[in-house]
Amino acid sequence: MRALWPSSLAGRITLLLLGGLMLLHIGSMWVHERSLRGSEQGARLERMADQLAAARAAVAPLPEAARDAAAHAISRPGLEIHWDRSAPMPAAEPPAGLTDVAARLGPEARIGWDPKAEPGHRVIGALPAEGGGWIVFSAQWLISGGEPLDHGAIASMVAMALGIALVSSLVVRWITGPLRRLASAADHIGRDLSPQPVPLEGPDEVRHAAVAFNAMQERIARLLEDRTEALAAMSHDLRTPLSRLQLRVGFLPEGEDRTRLEADIAEMEAMVSRTLDYIREGRDAEPVRPADVAAILQTLASDAADQGHDVAYEGPTRAVLPLRRHAAKRALSNLVENALRHGWPPVRLRIHEDDKIIAIEVADAGDGIGEADRARALTPFVQLDPARGGSGVGLGLTIAQRFAQASNGSLELGEALEGGLLVRLVLPRQTG
Repeated sequence: MRALWPSSLAGRITLLLLGGLMLLHIGSMWVHERSLRGSEQGARLERMADQLAAARAAVAPLPEAARDAAAHAISRPGLEIHWDRSAPMPAAEPPAGLTDVAARLGPEARIGWDPKAEPGHRVIGALPAEGGGWIVFSAQWLISGGEPLDHGAIASMVAMALGIALVSSLVVRWITGPLRRLASAADHIGRDLSPQPVPLEGPDEVRHAAVAFNAMQERIARLLEDRTEALAAMSHDLRTPLSRLQLRVGFLPEGEDRTRLEADIAEMEAMVSRTLDYIREGRDAEPVRPADVAAILQTLASDAADQGHDVAYEGPTRAVLPLRRHAAKRALSNLVENALRHGWPPVRLRIHEDDKIIAIEVADAGDGIGEADRARALTPFVQLDPARGGSGVGLGLTIAQRFAQASNGSLELGEALEGGLLVRLVLPRQTG
């Protein structure tokens, strides 16, 4: 039963409407058929009683030799009448199903099923005739019941079921349309930072839900805007003291202390830049245009190789899909830098594609990330020092994940063939 129960609200409403109206239709047809057949049976019994009364009156003044012929002359299709000196059966209570017939024929009537026929298909009986003897009769189909529905009734039910299904699907689709739009708007929260108001359409309950949803979107947008502006201001303001520190370090004499200070300042600048990239992701109004991700990966691999790293690209020479090019380059650059910083060489960049998706893989030969820690590794500002090293701010994977989500894709962490971490960025060929 669970397999037959639809999962969608529209399917459930349609099924309930179809089932309820079909039961109502079948019940009304059954009542109509029963009443129609009952009326037909009553009329048939009235005609039979009139014909038997006419036979009794016709044979009363006749001699016995002519009575049977006179009674038989009154017979009609479905009712055969004769005259006999004795009744074909003894006096007894009428069987079940024939009590109404016996009541119409009188208390002296004898009636029962023909032993040579199937019960319910032929009845025999006798009435005492005036002047002696008995009016003997046999009748077919005196009662109704158990007959199957005719083809017209079946065709009527099938036509009604099809009509109900068609009308119900159209009406339910119209009713549940606002709910589908509400679900679509909810799915876009987090992908598109600009609120998309839901139209105030449909029943009162749906309109109230749309009003509450729009208000919730505005509150979330304001909270994100306030948080982002605060983080951006802090990150931007940090650049000024960092610049002063860098200037002052330049006046120090060459030595180990100056080298360490310069390294710390460079790391702090990288952390500030990474934080600004995280805040900027999804907020810049960069248009979606066809871009060659294979060319981006080849450029990143060449730049890293020029710096002395063991980085190579393996894949097609061209892989074009619609995306935000600068955001894609920022996300892929973070993945390559993450592999170089926390992993071990060699680092390999690969592309696998089919008709629907393009999968970008960045693999290294480091220690990798355990399956239990992979979800936590995608959390902003979380560093897995024991598994991946100790430097950085913990935003490289998060920025790539936000780019994937904004592009209707996904980011997956796994184990590379080289033994280290495999980061798989899956992007659809068509944006939605």
